[in-house]
Amino acid sequence: MNHAIAQPILLLVWVGLLSSSFVVSGKILPYASPIAATCLRFILTSLCLAPLVWRSCNIKLTAKQIGQYALISGFLVLFFVGLFESLKTITAEKTAVIYTLLPLISVFLSFMFMGIKTRASQLFGFLVGTASAVWMLIQGQSNLLILDDWQYGDSVFLIACFCLAMHVVLIKKWATTQSALISTFYIALLGSLLLLPIMLFYDDLARFAWQNQTFWIWIIYLTLFTTLGTFFLQQHLLKKVSPNAFLAMTYLVPAFVLFFQGDLSQILLNMPALLIAFFALYLITRAP
Repeated sequence: MNHAIAQPILLLVWVGLLSSSFVVSGKILPYASPIAATCLRFILTSLCLAPLVWRSCNIKLTAKQIGQYALISGFLVLFFVGLFESLKTITAEKTAVIYTLLPLISVFLSFMFMGIKTRASQLFGFLVGTASAVWMLIQGQSNLLILDDWQYGDSVFLIACFCLAMHVVLIKKWATTQSALISTFYIALLGSLLLLPIMLFYDDLARFAWQNQTFWIWIIYLTLFTTLGTFFLQQHLLKKVSPNAFLAMTYLVPAFVLFFQGDLSQILLNMPALLIAFFALYLITRAP
């Protein structure tokens, strides 16, 4: 397949898998607590990556690096726990819209901690993309009251997005000396170790539906597709496209969430907002 065609298709597959996690994560809540679901997801990811890491013969880290990876993993853990917790009180659509604030948060934190500056046209693109996401949310709810109805879950997920942005910034700062495979393995492994004592001693394991087939289908999907699948696609695409392309694709998440929920009428209703999102993609990814 022509590379000019393959890259946009793979980007859409990547953002589609990412978007599906918002819908699937909400389906897991009846079967497990946010902490238990996140811990199990990290454990399964670690087990899947362990054979690949073992074959690489490069698995040693210094004590300083382990501490850095523990902090990186801790912020990712907080994001996933926050996602599951927020879905108790708000919809997948609303989490998807809040998630589109991530590029702006990342730009701010990258400037604060790493001194990375963003072009004015890109910053305008991020603002336009955020506006398109809010438009989709308003259209989906058919009124403006949704913006005033700020709930506990909204605050939790906004904090979770800050945690994810910190995770990304710290990866740029500390995790560039190791291969992506090694970094992902240690992040998942240390996340498991951080969550396991909390799950065993403080979580309500009695409501964990260990024997429910539906739960295992969803958790395996999250592990194989929305964790490992997005990871390998990301590593491939980052060699071909700029990081800004990934930030820009975030603005398509609300539309994908509507698609996965089977709400085609809402997608048609949101076509103007979707076109604005594509305009934001152009502003962010175009050459200086």
